[in-house]
Amino acid sequence: MRRLLKLFLPLSLVALGFALFLLANKRKENYAMVEEREVKTLIYCSGYAKREDYIIVKSEVSGYVEEVLVEEGQRVKKGQVLARLSTGSLDASIREVSERLSLAEERLKEGSDYFRTFESAVESARLSMERAREAYERRERLFRQGLIPKEAYENSKLQYETALKEYERAVSSYKDAKKALEYEVKVLSAERERLMKEKEKYTIKSPVEGYVLKKFVSVGDYINHMSQENRLFSVGSGGWEVWLDVDEEYAGLVKEGQRVFLRLDAYPGQVFEGRVFQVIREVDRSRKLFTVKAKAELPEDMPSGTTVDGQIEVEPRRVLLLPVQAYRDGYVLVYDGVRYIKVQVRVGRRLGDYYEVLEGLKKGDRVVLP
Repeated sequence: MRRLLKLFLPLSLVALGFALFLLANKRKENYAMVEEREVKTLIYCSGYAKREDYIIVKSEVSGYVEEVLVEEGQRVKKGQVLARLSTGSLDASIREVSERLSLAEERLKEGSDYFRTFESAVESARLSMERAREAYERRERLFRQGLIPKEAYENSKLQYETALKEYERAVSSYKDAKKALEYEVKVLSAERERLMKEKEKYTIKSPVEGYVLKKFVSVGDYINHMSQENRLFSVGSGGWEVWLDVDEEYAGLVKEGQRVFLRLDAYPGQVFEGRVFQVIREVDRSRKLFTVKAKAELPEDMPSGTTVDGQIEVEPRRVLLLPVQAYRDGYVLVYDGVRYIKVQVRVGRRLGDYYEVLEGLKKGDRVVLP
């Protein structure tokens, strides 16, 4: 009996060892290693595209729309006429000032009928003055010779002085009339120029080269330039600017210069690449989003305001990765080669079939899979 017992014990130990070996081999099949890998994160975002230079064309004056010369989507040059407003009363003022200016310029010409009257008056006064002077000089000689009385001499002197004053008055009237006309021409020219510049405001032109994005008016509409509704067209120029909303949890990852991959519903199957050029460092608290602006080469004929879905490529970094299967309610089961230990783990984002490990594990740890 004792001999049988001695034989049984070694056999039992062998069987037990073999069972543990099988069990261990079975456990090894369900192990996974905590790995350190370089990952590239793509952050989802969405928004819309618009032209870099988006301009609302307004009117500087009030009036009725008389002509609309462009359509939405039409490409226009800088300075191209988009529309015209009615200039009825202004045209009447311009005609009146132009007629008065033409009359003043005609009068101001040398030899004009207007100045001929003044010239005749000057010439007549000059001849009268010359005759009075000659009579005065003759009677002065006679008076000195004692041939005529003093009264006759003084009368001739008075007549000459009167004629001289009349001549000077005629010359002065001629000069004053000429100065008045010159001033009138200057004033009327300035007034006409002012009215013509004012009239230019009734011709609505594109301030930039680009596309007519939206037309807000039709022929017959009244435009009040003081109203908040004063808008005639929207014009976009330059390249495309994409405004994207990003979840606030990624605020620390998004930076200027990062690549962004864009998809448009209007162009299925195509991916467009752009670059982040501005990150708005303010979160919309109601939506928990912040805004990122990117520049991209997008189709020229694409409507402004087109919806865009994007993925921002964050700079690659090395992280610890844990299989999703191994994680249960904040814990994993770690095998250290001898025993199984329940370890509390803090994880971050899910990256496919893995969690990013933030705390609790290190590279090379063996975790048990279910």
